[in-house]
Amino acid sequence: MPTPSAPTGLIVCLDHVSLDDLVGAVEVMIQEGLRTFSLPSGHEETGDIVAIFGARARFGMHGPVTAAALTNARDWAVFALVDEADEALVTAARETGIPVYAQAMTPSEVRGLLASGATGALLFPADVVGHVMAERLRSLGLADKVIPRGGIGAFSATEWLKSGAVAACVDATLLGDALRGGDLGSLRDRCGSFSKVNQEAPARS
Repeated sequence: MPTPSAPTGLIVCLDHVSLDDLVGAVEVMIQEGLRTFSLPSGHEETGDIVAIFGARARFGMHGPVTAAALTNARDWAVFALVDEADEALVTAARETGIPVYAQAMTPSEVRGLLASGATGALLFPADVVGHVMAERLRSLGLADKVIPRGGIGAFSATEWLKSGAVAACVDATLLGDALRGGDLGSLRDRCGSFSKVNQEAPARS
């Protein structure tokens, strides 16, 4: 069983596609230094994916996560990025030790989530507010409790991490069409700038 911990650096949020569509793309990304992935909650082939890559990568989950789903994921999930954190989910997170980040958009909403017992906030969609929000959150002492997701490119991820965000999610800007039959060579090329973000990310204690 993995030890749950707050994610750091880049998290690649994977689409709900078949194992056959995932394997090649995930292998390329691991080879290129991207080793933290989030799987859609309820993915039917989660066990197979974790069995294939679990020794070389860390996995969390995202989407409409329930307390039962979180408890059932205790053997493989090291974080959860959830649509909302109700009392049952927060209790399950406390019992499993899995860090939970729930959706928020404003500093007030971030504070509300922290008060509810959630580990932090999943700022979504991040491209609406842009990475300038990262500096605002830093000035309020909240940046290290926030993970941005949505429209994050390599430059934006770098700015979020520099401002203190614990991690940043990437999806379509990195994946392109790689999970739907697209060219894996192109995915490998795109990995370069994102892998550099991980390498240059500030160290977290």
